[in-house]
Order: sequence, then C-alpha cells, then structure tokens
Amino acid sequence: MRIRFPLLALTSLGALSACATETVPMCRAPMAYEMAAFSAIISHSETAVTDAMAPGALQNAFISRDPMVRSHVWGAEGNTRGTVTGMLSQPPLCIFDDPGFVATEAARQILVYPQRAHDRVAPPVETPLLDAPLPWGTYRGDYMTCRFEQTATGWKLADLCGYRMPTSPSVTG
Repeated sequence: MRIRFPLLALTSLGALSACATETVPMCRAPMAYEMAAFSAIISHSETAVTDAMAPGALQNAFISRDPMVRSHVWGAEGNTRGTVTGMLSQPPLCIFDDPGFVATEAARQILVYPQRAHDRVAPPVETPLLDAPLPWGTYRGDYMTCRFEQTATGWKLADLCGYRMPTSPSVTG
C-alpha cells in the first residue's frame, strides 16, 4: 500500500504536467465541405459559390454582384493580394479550428493558412501553446478566417471568409 501512493501521485503529476505543456497544434487538410467552398471560389463559378454559401444577406449581395463583395473574394483590376482567392491560390492549405470562436452544432470557424505562410510564421512544434496561441501571423497576409453554418443542405460558407457587411450609419438627433 505504501508503494501505491507514491506511484499514484507520480502518475497524477505526470498527467497534470502533460496538460500544462500542450504544444502548438498541427494543421489539417480542408474537410470536404470546406474544400467544396474553396474550389467554388477558385473556379470563379458564381453558381458554385452561391451554392456553397449559407442563405442570407451576404449570399443575396453576392448574387446581386455587389462590387465590395466581389472585390473581397476575387480582387480588383488583377490584384488578388489579401483577397480570398489570393489566399486560396497558394496550396496546399493548412487549416485549424479557430480557438477564438466557440463552435456549436450550428456554426464553426476555421483559420486558413497557405502552407508556405504557415511554415514561415508558426512557432516550433515543441513550443508550449500558452506561449504561442493561435492565430499566428498577419490577418489577410498570412491567414484568414472562414465561418461555416449548418443549413438544411449541410455546412455552408457563411461569411465568404471574413467579409463584414457594411452597416448603415446611425442618425442621432
């Protein structure tokens, strides 16, 4: 009995220290529904992008060819730097579930890195996660976020990877 207690204490301490020293996560490949949305954007197929999007105001703006939405996705005058297409056009992609977003059965958000950008900005694998929390690098330079919502037809892209609908100015009197 005396030998068990120190062994049990040592085992418990080891388990606690393993939790405390969680290292930076490894990226994953896109899931099928993520890849379907990304492929639709890269192919410049408006119909496929519309089908990959969750219903709502942003989908309506995309369908009506809102120039701000189109610029966010495909750029303007040949410039795709910082656009969704610019980020997705650098395969392979490195995906993480966004730790800053509380995923539910209805919505989830991911961080999308081109592998080359990820390799440049990621800390060494043995780095404790507390010392290097996600995301790493510059938003829209090294990575972007993409939010997906569960719809009647499956997971659909809800925000066209970070697009924010403009709000109307409030009038005070």
